[in-house]
Amino acid sequence: MSFIKQLGLASRLPATVARPLLAPQQRLMASYATETPATPFTQPVQSFLRKFDTNEPLSIIELERSVFGAPIRRDILQRVVVWQRDNMRQGTQSTKGRADVRGTGKKGAQQKGRGKARVGSMRAPHFRGGGIAFGPKPRDHSTDLPNKVQLMGLRVALSAKYAQDQLVVVDSLQALKTPKTKELKRILDTAHADNSSILIMSNELDMKLEMAAGNLPRCGVLGLDEINVLSLLKFDKLIIEKEALDELETFLKN
Repeated sequence: MSFIKQLGLASRLPATVARPLLAPQQRLMASYATETPATPFTQPVQSFLRKFDTNEPLSIIELERSVFGAPIRRDILQRVVVWQRDNMRQGTQSTKGRADVRGTGKKGAQQKGRGKARVGSMRAPHFRGGGIAFGPKPRDHSTDLPNKVQLMGLRVALSAKYAQDQLVVVDSLQALKTPKTKELKRILDTAHADNSSILIMSNELDMKLEMAAGNLPRCGVLGLDEINVLSLLKFDKLIIEKEALDELETFLKN
């Protein structure tokens, strides 16, 4: 019999006091059980499906939350961008050392009697026209990054586009009939005119679309196999084809 029952106070106390005391771990588990949200975090996010040439909403589609609703991690974006730019470096810089420059091998001055320092070669780095000391040589600047971090960087970049309302999902990019720049410029100016740079992503690289965007300085075209974090961050808005979005969700979802 508990101490409260021995004193006969159980009937006088509230139910929250009269109940048996729980262990600290049991109380912690009970509090978590009551605070569990009714809807799970895996609920998908939603977006409009629009027409490419008019930007008219057609329907509402559901997006994978793990791909377009991931937490925004600036540190992950920084790691991926540095890794990409390291791999983009050519590494062809080269300088000539004292053994590579042209010049005589004759001793520059007598060894003693001048009151100055000894001179062994006029091709030394401290002479004009001499070699470069510890100058750069051709090398590989590429670095390594785990695949999981690379994929996480894509999820964070796509989630940032969705969170900032810079993601536009279109049904198809076949509205462009000819590979003419003026036709694509007309579509972008009338349907997507907000003075922002635009990246268009299709499931497969369309030559008509690529040729039309070639002369537009603030427009880029990428195929799904060319997606990367640096390109997503360089452009303000992302226009992605529905078919490419489905493939991307299949590849990136947990």
